Order: sequence, then C-alpha cells, then structure tokens
Amino acid sequence: MRKYYTVEGDVNAKKAKEAYPKLALCDRCVSHYIVINEGDRTYDECAKCGADD
Repeated sequence: MRKYYTVEGDVNAKKAKEAYPKLALCDRCVSHYIVINEGDRTYDECAKCGADD
C-alpha cells in the first residue's frame, strides 16, 4: 500500500502544485524525495515506479 506525500519539487515554480506536488509513493521510492508532509494511504499506483501491488 502506498501513501500520499507532499514532496519538494521545483522550488522556483510560481505555482504551489509544482513547487510542492502531492504524489502517491511506495516505501522504496519515497526515499528519493524530500518529504514535506505525509498523508493518507491509497491504492493508487506509485508515481515513480508504477508499483500497484
């Protein structure tokens, strides 16, 4: 199961959605990002690797 994470994206972006995107990530892929906030669990596939187990 994956979780939604608010991560650090393009800090120079003018829109908050680009600067701090909210992504569904698995436990393996979340270590590749700087996490700002941890959200709810989800059954959506991982945004980085596509894991859907």
